[in-house]
Amino acid sequence: MTLGSLWPLFARETQVLLVAGTVSVLAGVAIGLAPAIGFQPAGGGGEAPLELLLPSLFLSLGGGYAVLFPGIRVGRGKVHIVRDWKLYPVSGRLLWILAHATAVIGLVACVLAAATNPAVPGLLVWLFMGPYLALTGWAAALLGMAANVRLIGHVDGPLAPVTRAS
Repeated sequence: MTLGSLWPLFARETQVLLVAGTVSVLAGVAIGLAPAIGFQPAGGGGEAPLELLLPSLFLSLGGGYAVLFPGIRVGRGKVHIVRDWKLYPVSGRLLWILAHATAVIGLVACVLAAATNPAVPGLLVWLFMGPYLALTGWAAALLGMAANVRLIGHVDGPLAPVTRAS
């Protein structure tokens, strides 16, 4: 199983949210990098401009959650990360590892940045949090869809919504 073989199985709405959320996270990080690395527009004082920080916050975190929630919703059965690790697609496993590496690197960067300027970790949090949420959402979507395929076998087209019988 690969992303290419699982992608057609996602519902169209999920595909749109995954792609749009990822683009939003990338845009938010790109906008927020300038203030994070010390870029100050002409005439700027010692503070990062709020005109850049708020859109960066909105795009990065909003896009991350736009990927995470549909990604989690994909899995219908139980996803057993440790027990079924070898059964999941390599792309899903790599994204899962990369998501957690991003979280750890972000934490270390925020702690180290706090030593130089106490205001910098506040900016770095969402520059790392948005990609972490997006990577976790993509990993959850791939792992969940792989679990679905193993549970019910290969199907053509998007899986129908699950209804619970009372």
